[in-house]
Amino acid sequence: MTTVIPGHCPVCETRTEFRSTDGWFRDHLRCAACDSIPRERAFAWALDRFRPNWRELAIHESSPAPARRVSARLREGCKHYIASQYFPGVASGKIHQGMRCENLESLSFKDASLDLHLHLDVMEHVNRPDLCFREMARTLRAGGAAIFTTPLYAERAASARRAIRFADGDEHLAPPEYHGNPVDDQGALVTFHYGQDFSDLIRAWAPDLSLLRLDLNDARIGVIGEFRDVFIAVKGMI
Repeated sequence: MTTVIPGHCPVCETRTEFRSTDGWFRDHLRCAACDSIPRERAFAWALDRFRPNWRELAIHESSPAPARRVSARLREGCKHYIASQYFPGVASGKIHQGMRCENLESLSFKDASLDLHLHLDVMEHVNRPDLCFREMARTLRAGGAAIFTTPLYAERAASARRAIRFADGDEHLAPPEYHGNPVDDQGALVTFHYGQDFSDLIRAWAPDLSLLRLDLNDARIGVIGEFRDVFIAVKGMI
């Protein structure tokens, strides 16, 4: 059975239909025009709503997927756009395989040099999320923001670490789980399942960030299904 929902896509900004032949809408409810999926549309909606001037800002996007239309929209629309991937063993700021390497735990950007850090489903793969948020706060200008998605498990009160990355290998605290990785066919190891305490953790890790969590649920923009949350962490007051 095919689900068809008419609406307006925030990614390609067209009237379209959202279609899925699978009940797991998170990965399968795709825009007929640009092939975007719900979390990409939620992210694009939030970016346009809270930073409508993003085209003029200094943007860093971590781990863009080559085929992701929302990343192409950022790249084509913003004249100060920087994309990066993480390559283990490569120093932040170095060019590797034609792409800038950045480790969110130790960024090469100068203090207060960026307006936006953007990423989709990256934070569940990092080893030290506390360092990531401190680094994003350090490199953001006053009023700058990190806008991102990551799976939030509504039934989980406390976040749980699933794996620890060491220099000589990974220690698994739960059955290994991997998601797609644009630069590694083996996938990206899931290190955390975040729970309802995630917002409080971010505030503790980076006190100069104020946080807004959006749990969008709007069929008109094709944002339905599991894991719809978008987070906006602003340096200063929202």
